[in-house]
Amino acid sequence: MERQNEIPAAAPVQQQHQQQPSVQQQLAAYNSAFVELGLRFRWDEAMYGWLCGVVECERTRIAHYIETYHAHLLTAYDAPFLSQLILEKKNAYLEAMSRRAS
Repeated sequence: MERQNEIPAAAPVQQQHQQQPSVQQQLAAYNSAFVELGLRFRWDEAMYGWLCGVVECERTRIAHYIETYHAHLLTAYDAPFLSQLILEKKNAYLEAMSRRAS
């Protein structure tokens, strides 16, 4: 009897469940990014909650905040540029905190 080519069963994929940062961790990361970039922004839970309720996309949320509360910055920078800088610094902060916790 001739044996057919067998396809091995796929090995189970281990999913890495990364816990989402808490609101407090998100706020610490954003506020750290603002300080590092020399921006005089400070978010609290009320502001963060309001922004999350208004705009779903994180980058757009940051741009909305800048356009609403710090439009004077838009004479020197465009909102997408500032949003990207803030997001990169915020994510670097969270990544550093995650490494420390490991």
